[in-house]
Amino acid sequence: MRQNDMVNENIYGHLKRLHWIVSNINKEATIVEFGCGTGYMISLPLAKMGYTIFGIDLDRESIAFGQELFRKEGFNPNVLKTLDISELDVVPDVIIASEVFEHIQNEDLNRILNIIRNKLKPMGKLLITVPNGYGWFEMESFLWFGVMIGRLLETTKIISVIHKIKLFLLGRDIEPTYPATLSNSSHLQSFTFSSIQNLLQRHGFEVTNIQGSVLFAGPFSNLLFTGFKHIMKLNNMLGTWFPHIASGFYVTCRRIN
Repeated sequence: MRQNDMVNENIYGHLKRLHWIVSNINKEATIVEFGCGTGYMISLPLAKMGYTIFGIDLDRESIAFGQELFRKEGFNPNVLKTLDISELDVVPDVIIASEVFEHIQNEDLNRILNIIRNKLKPMGKLLITVPNGYGWFEMESFLWFGVMIGRLLETTKIISVIHKIKLFLLGRDIEPTYPATLSNSSHLQSFTFSSIQNLLQRHGFEVTNIQGSVLFAGPFSNLLFTGFKHIMKLNNMLGTWFPHIASGFYVTCRRIN
């Protein structure tokens, strides 16, 4: 099954992220997605591609939703569990933490990184994606939610009009079928290209590669540009070309023995 049969590309680069994850794993690996949410964006696509994947999250509603989704798709729902990382009873070759660390306070994040290191097999991989805390995504999110421009666009029906125009132009609905999470936690960390690497190195990981996700991302960009293939392709390339100012970072690292 092809990767793009499961995850549609959008302005956030979700398909690009899935490609990046797959390029860093193999079919023999035991993989754990830490903070999997509903599992819709990563755990389920990897399961469909034949990988041995387990998803854990502390949000019970997200896990329950994801288990039902796995069941509906014909997969074992019990690979998703409401579980603290310290209670993990498998020894993974790879742990994925995608869009998770920015939601965790400093003292908890330090504890979690130590646990992740101890849970991984020797030389095991940790794959991380985090937003650039000072990038385009954060600026758009502030304007949309903080200044409440998003609510204004919604109450004036402008969002609805734009959706109808895009549906007419694209001929299909480009919104995700299911939510990635039911949790509504805010960002507590602001990472930079350097700070995320320094954090990992302090906790016994060697960063082997770091790259940018996309250049432009956020609710405004998503509303206007998701679905237009040439714009999304250019956005992906810009994130790769200018990683320091990308909207997010993809970090590949391994446990140092």
